Amino acid sequence: MLWYSTRATGLVALVLLTATVVLGVLTSVRLRTRNWPGFAFQSLHRRISLLTVVFVGLHVVTTVSDSFAPIGWVSAVVPFTSPYRRLWLGLGTVAVDLLLAVAVSSLLRHRISPHSWRALHWLAYASWPLAVAHGLGTGTDPHLGWVFLLVVGCVAAVVGAVGWRLVAGWPAQAGARVAAATTSVVAVIALAAWTTTGPLRPGWPARAGTPPALLAGSKTTVASPTTIAPPSGALGAASPPAPSSLPAPPFHATFAGTITQQTLSNGSEKVEIKAETSSSLVSVLVIVISGSPDGSGGVVMEQGQASFGPPAAPTQYQGQVVGLDGPRILLSLADQAGTRMELQVDIGIVGSTVTGELATSSAAGEGGNLR
Repeated sequence: MLWYSTRATGLVALVLLTATVVLGVLTSVRLRTRNWPGFAFQSLHRRISLLTVVFVGLHVVTTVSDSFAPIGWVSAVVPFTSPYRRLWLGLGTVAVDLLLAVAVSSLLRHRISPHSWRALHWLAYASWPLAVAHGLGTGTDPHLGWVFLLVVGCVAAVVGAVGWRLVAGWPAQAGARVAAATTSVVAVIALAAWTTTGPLRPGWPARAGTPPALLAGSKTTVASPTTIAPPSGALGAASPPAPSSLPAPPFHATFAGTITQQTLSNGSEKVEIKAETSSSLVSVLVIVISGSPDGSGGVVMEQGQASFGPPAAPTQYQGQVVGLDGPRILLSLADQAGTRMELQVDIGIVGSTVTGELATSSAAGEGGNLR
């Protein structure tokens, strides 16, 4: 819940900050219509600014509260102190500090000079490009089509507002306007070039500064995905003759095994889990998930296959991954006789080792992300 909340509040905060910047720019050129007088734009600007601060606060709280990444309260206010993607998280911290300065100056507006308040108010505009870079560099969703289009829309909205501001009143201060326009164009080109060669490229989580302990599995390059095959050799010590059948469901068991993550030649990712259960249920479980990288070392599933069975017949049940939500995987399997089995698998990953629990389940979900 915290992981999804962090992503959602971050995206909403970016949209609101973009709206704040656009309204601020348009207000500076005295924009008004018959139905929207100037004071209405100013009031809307103030209210959205306040809402932006609220969502930024929620974003910070959920980020720090999520134990997945080592981000403490100090890193939330002191830039470049977190071991998690230090540079890109630090840019977000700087943006937060600038917004806090704007919020405090607004509360004290009647106690400070108009010149000082206006100078501090400009910090809100400086926080926007930092927030964009932070979202692309630290966020886990830039590769998702709708998120990428959302960021492009925010950039286009601000560039359009700035263009309007530069055109309004032309040719007064023509030199300064041309310089600002040139700087804006160069900045957009640089942002596009960095985004396509950085956050949108495979392997970005490691290059961005994600601690190795948070990168699941090791990465190699292979020519193409392989089909499911039972693990070669036992994962544990020598044991008595392998059982040839599974007990009648329902059942519940713990398992242990290995997880590997591979970068394929087409840029997609393949995650393979091989594990064995023990105790009252002795079985072999193999899960293969392939899809696009999610930007945080995980995979956005595009297809998933699985096999499950006793050691003597490890592929007795075969089928698909029908649900994926963080560490929870839902499998729909069937044997050659058509007998169906639904499994719920909860995994924990430490390096290349995977442990967890599996149980029969009737629930079925939808595709998602494997972290």
